[in-house]
Amino acid sequence: MSAETLARTLGGRRSGRTWLACCPAHDDREPSLAIRDGDDGRVLVHCHAGCDQRTVIDVLRRRGLWDSTDRPSALRPGPSSSAPATDPDAEQRIAAAVRIWDASHDARGTPVATYLSSRGLVLPFSGRIRFHTALTHSTGTVWPAMVGLVRDAADQPIGVHRTFLARDGSGKAPVSPAKMALGPIRGGAVRLAKAAKKIVVGEGIETVLSVMQSTGVPGWAALSTSGLRTLVLPRLVEEVVVLADADEPGEAAARDAAARWVHEGRRVRIARPDEGYKDFNDMLRGQVGPRRVA
Repeated sequence: MSAETLARTLGGRRSGRTWLACCPAHDDREPSLAIRDGDDGRVLVHCHAGCDQRTVIDVLRRRGLWDSTDRPSALRPGPSSSAPATDPDAEQRIAAAVRIWDASHDARGTPVATYLSSRGLVLPFSGRIRFHTALTHSTGTVWPAMVGLVRDAADQPIGVHRTFLARDGSGKAPVSPAKMALGPIRGGAVRLAKAAKKIVVGEGIETVLSVMQSTGVPGWAALSTSGLRTLVLPRLVEEVVVLADADEPGEAAARDAAARWVHEGRRVRIARPDEGYKDFNDMLRGQVGPRRVA
């Protein structure tokens, strides 16, 4: 199967020499799966939202869209957090991610603060969300960006998450996908607060910030349904409130994560937005407070 055939089957579209389609491994609201033909004739895939490459290929294979004899390939190979630390590609991508983080700045008074304000959020002053003046998108265009550092269970940096913004911060940039991850981020999260005995965990940064703002409970963003399912928590965390998005993939991912953490001996509950809201940020902007999670 060619990249074009796979992309069209997934309802994708061409973007330069690459095709973009909604990733089948998570609840993709905007196309984040990059697909193209490699020089060796194999189809190359990479989920910019952070889904593990093997997970994407497994889903494609179950749908009959991936030849079982093909060796996995990726536009930017994505080993899991359990991959050897000496993997040169993983090290290079972590280094690239850290360079982006180091080149980012205090987000106060920047388009990041404007963007979060448009989502009903006050910028946290912890320095865990930063502003980059000019990051290059996969389309070749350059935009300001909100940057979050992805850390593993040992609190070590393994990647960054970028939300490309309109130049005035009034919303996301007019590019697809507007949110992209860089690095072997499987098992990690954007820690919007320090590790604590009790935390809230959700998919999106905006969702988690909404609940943190309303409750004061520390929170981490797993970035996708795949990220929620694979997030590895440190031993310090004893109690978790899982923030479920109000759709079938979000509910399923929340239940899977909750079951795994209960099995690990943690106290776990699932919090859901009120009926009619798709997530906790949607609910916050509707001027309705999230369900009590304290």
